[in-house]
Amino acid sequence: MSGAPSVEHELGLSHRAYVELVFAVPLVLAALLEAGVSLLSDVWGRRRLVVLGQGGLAAALVFVAWTTSGWGLAMGLAVAGATSGVACGAAEATLVVASPDGADRAMVRWTLFAAIGDVLAPLMAASAIGLGSSYRGAMLAVAGIVSVQCVGSVLLPSVPASDPSRGSRPSLEPLRSAVAAASRNGRLWAWLFAAATCTLLDEIVVALAALRMAHDQGASETVATAAAVTFSIGSVVGATMTDFAVARLSSRRVLVTSGGACVLALVTLLFAPSVPASCASLLIVGLACAPHHALCQARAYDEMPDNPGTVQAIARVFVLVDVLAPLGLGVVADRFGLRVAIGCLLAQPVVVVACAAVIGKARRPGRASPG
Repeated sequence: MSGAPSVEHELGLSHRAYVELVFAVPLVLAALLEAGVSLLSDVWGRRRLVVLGQGGLAAALVFVAWTTSGWGLAMGLAVAGATSGVACGAAEATLVVASPDGADRAMVRWTLFAAIGDVLAPLMAASAIGLGSSYRGAMLAVAGIVSVQCVGSVLLPSVPASDPSRGSRPSLEPLRSAVAAASRNGRLWAWLFAAATCTLLDEIVVALAALRMAHDQGASETVATAAAVTFSIGSVVGATMTDFAVARLSSRRVLVTSGGACVLALVTLLFAPSVPASCASLLIVGLACAPHHALCQARAYDEMPDNPGTVQAIARVFVLVDVLAPLGLGVVADRFGLRVAIGCLLAQPVVVVACAAVIGKARRPGRASPG
């Protein structure tokens, strides 16, 4: 997002065309490609997909840096999004399956490093532009980093045989049977929907809060943009705290407690009277919502522990939330104001708390209940 002016200037795009070609089109195309490949990850082996995904991502980023057309940008970003999703999905599934601490802590640590990346990525883009380059230079720099990661993935020792993607593979359900079982699993769908709603408290809450600071509270564009950093810092701190919390408390209790704290933080953000108060509230929102996606996704994996790729493929259905939520909230903001749009974000912690309270602790198939 920090390179948006550079992209619009060099490709001659309007604001609307930028949103469509950089966000909407790539998001939908990437989700379709990821769904198919995620299903096959349980059959092909996840390490192979990590390497292929990283190599494809590096090539796609080089293409994005080279292309001079809007549609070329959209196609390049779609391929980059899909290959990134494939690599990250396969790596995430490998960690969840192989982690001795279970899905909860594996997903929390994944979220922690993702939050650190959210802090570093805008800084890299801003640094490239500040040094006289453009978004193209930032893309080439990231492509170089991903290429190094790809080589590292090739050279890493084989994963333990306990990971079903390598070595002696346990007998898995046939792919068709796994999809059929997933489609009938209401708990799985509920947890994946809760995880999908977490998109509301990511870039969306940051954008709405920054706009309110700029339009209603008189903040400069620089100060309003810096609000994203406060949210990211809160997310990093929250993910770190969650890693300690899930080792001592049940994930259900963590979700209910953090969900309640998130409601209070959003209400504080809603009525924040000044820019410092808004930044402080945004930091607390980031801290409070940090456990939500990780633990909801972990509960979804627990529903089908032998088929994480199938879980990831089903999750792609909820890409509609990613596409429609910003559009709907934009309409609400235009018609009723930014404060009402921010108020709509309360739906996210409410859904998470409802799932945690009603569904409760996930049951791992094939494992005896404690006690």
